[in-house]
Amino acid sequence: MRVSTVISGVLAVGFGVMGCRGDSSESKPGQAPPSSPSSPLIVATMIQPVTRSSQAVSALPTVPQKTKRAKTREAPNPTKMAEYRKHLTEGRRLTAKSSFPEAIREFELALEAVPGDAPALLDIGWALFKSGDLDKAKKKTNDASSRTTSPKLKGMAHYNLGRIAEEKKEYKEAVDHYQVSLELRPNEIVEKRLADLAKKANITVAVKTAAEPLPCQTPVASIADVCTCMIKAEPDDMAPRTCEPVKDVKVGRDDLVFVDVAVSMFETYTYAVARGDQGYVPIAKVGWEYNPGAFGIFEEFDITSVSEKMAGSKKVLWIEGTRNRHDSDMGIDEYEEESSKLVTICVVPAGDVKTWKCPISQTVEMSYTRDRMGLEGFTPDEETRKLMTKGLPLKSSWAVEIKLLDGKADVVVSSGKPPADIVAKARSYPL
Repeated sequence: MRVSTVISGVLAVGFGVMGCRGDSSESKPGQAPPSSPSSPLIVATMIQPVTRSSQAVSALPTVPQKTKRAKTREAPNPTKMAEYRKHLTEGRRLTAKSSFPEAIREFELALEAVPGDAPALLDIGWALFKSGDLDKAKKKTNDASSRTTSPKLKGMAHYNLGRIAEEKKEYKEAVDHYQVSLELRPNEIVEKRLADLAKKANITVAVKTAAEPLPCQTPVASIADVCTCMIKAEPDDMAPRTCEPVKDVKVGRDDLVFVDVAVSMFETYTYAVARGDQGYVPIAKVGWEYNPGAFGIFEEFDITSVSEKMAGSKKVLWIEGTRNRHDSDMGIDEYEEESSKLVTICVVPAGDVKTWKCPISQTVEMSYTRDRMGLEGFTPDEETRKLMTKGLPLKSSWAVEIKLLDGKADVVVSSGKPPADIVAKARSYPL
């Protein structure tokens, strides 16, 4: 994560959007979104006004510095792309004819041309599922999910994982995957599948109402202790977690620190950590980034400003950040980008109140673009044209406004049509 002191509200995000092909007797099952397996990696950061406590910094675990990846909008050479498209198209044609062993071989050849390509991984996972090789199907589909930031592709992967789990009679796991798929991308096919399975297996579909709890809520003496808690290994970790200070953030207080927590090789979460009367605890998740290391995917979160404001007589800390994502869908010569601004508001302890609270932490602006990549030598065949998005370029944006009033903050929609989860947060918050 990099941090700047200039306030900016833009971020570029991209996603690939190509789906798995299902059997011809049903609406393409792959047309519901995917899942992303996580692997461990953590980063913790310390921030102070002008000077830092050298003791606190030296107490942090010694870890390698995060290396920024270059943006990956460039495409592979035209020869490789032509091979990729040829084998992907043939694999999909064979899948539609239920010639699964031959289709699997074609998808393997597509992946040799463009290793780690999420759409090809989804396709081979679906072909393996239809051929009855459920364990390999699950692995390839999880791989696909981990190689994309696209909500559409992730939704597709979760739907396919749900089908695999359902076939193995792991009904609770299947329900969970269908729910995640719907959260990522509403889809009538998935809704019906979820409703039918929940009824058949007598499973109550839970509705998420509470925010995800913050980690490490037992107060500790130092930031190093917070970091130690953050990097504790979990059973499914695939690599050691890490902790690393965020640098160059001007906070203006000695009781607040930002901590980057990389919980996997791909996922990093940024927390605000504050000192209360009993010690340091994380008080808010202020941002995140997901970088699976796949070609064509880039995502980065930056803290852009930290300032103090007044809500009547109450002092609050206003934290702004941006996320940049770009994801290429090379098989159909398309890319997606998204720009977001995130705001977290924390009430500063005063008088008899010794603890921090952060009632608001959400995305307040979003802009989206989907367009052609302009790949050299891209000449789509009939099968590829069916997958290409019509009417490009597509652009949209929305925003909400946070108004600080006397002892409260009002969140109101100011432009566009935000998603349902953002609209649900448009209300008054006591401070």
